Amino acid sequence: MARKGRVNPNVRERAEQLAEQGMPYQMAMAVAHGRMDLNEALERMARRDRVNSLMERHGLSRALATQIAIGHADLDQVLARRRLTEHRRDNRERTCLVLGTKLALALHDGRVLKGEISAAEAYTFDLGDTDGNSQQVHKLEVKYAYDPGDWKKIKKGIRTDKDRVLEVTAPAQLPQDRYSCSDRRLFGYLDRTIDVVATLLSGEQLRGTVSWFSRYEFGMTLRTGCDVTIFRHALQDLGPA
Repeated sequence: MARKGRVNPNVRERAEQLAEQGMPYQMAMAVAHGRMDLNEALERMARRDRVNSLMERHGLSRALATQIAIGHADLDQVLARRRLTEHRRDNRERTCLVLGTKLALALHDGRVLKGEISAAEAYTFDLGDTDGNSQQVHKLEVKYAYDPGDWKKIKKGIRTDKDRVLEVTAPAQLPQDRYSCSDRRLFGYLDRTIDVVATLLSGEQLRGTVSWFSRYEFGMTLRTGCDVTIFRHALQDLGPA
């Protein structure tokens, strides 16, 4: 009879064989003693390797990588949420109304203003022309903005659905009364490069892909190859093309 505390040579030999094959020694001893099933041990090792791989490849915490490895979290969803968070962080305050920027601005009353942004406040901005004149514009007056040199591509890339023209084509004063398009939905279109149709209160429809979004605006690349910034308050609808 073996002395108390001494390991059976056969058990030790079996454990050493398993350890030589890459199994942690304590786990190998548990298998050799019969305290753990071999398949369970192999599954644990595979999960450990999966967790380490997820941590290294995607920069995940061990806790989150473990949740993914055991099937309690989806890797694609986790990475998409992280990309959404990063996009929000980098573009939260982005705007086309940057000092010194030359823009063409389509207004809800049908006018198109062209000039250079000379000042910008929380709700208004100043637009200067080549003659040195400046006028103040409220942001709610604007539907979309673009590079003045792209007016031909813009004209070609926008159509008006007369059946979608609303009686009131100006945005509601209160944000909660306007069309709601969440950051998550916008990011889904952006992240998967989905062709979308943006329908404005005026019935104008712009087709293309979402290129960025911020709190109050979002960018689209139209099928005609030009970029346009749409003010979120001007939306009537947004969905896949």
